[in-house]
Amino acid sequence: MTTTTDFEIVDAGRRGRTAVLRLRGRLDAGTAPTLLERCAQVQAQGQNLVLNLEAISFLGSSGIGAMLVLVEQFQEQAGVVRFAALSEPARAVVELLDLGQYLTIHATEEEALAAIDAQAP
Repeated sequence: MTTTTDFEIVDAGRRGRTAVLRLRGRLDAGTAPTLLERCAQVQAQGQNLVLNLEAISFLGSSGIGAMLVLVEQFQEQAGVVRFAALSEPARAVVELLDLGQYLTIHATEEEALAAIDAQAP
């Protein structure tokens, strides 16, 4: 588990080649680097990633930037990032910015895991 005062990353385990991280608190300029660092560790292990945003209380522009960077970084390594269970504050920002075309979002963590499993060779 990684924490700062306003942000927490909880390792929710693995399913096959996919790691699940649950985010809690504010994803902003102060916490986005922590998220990128933790996700780089997942990527270095050759894993796919599901990020559960159910407990995100605020999503700032730097948080959005980090999410987009993660998608690009994982794609470059033939990996996959899925976002699941967006909180209302996170959903509002994603919809306002029309990010659905860049971020693959699922209603639940389980749906995100199933989608990754379905596309595995």
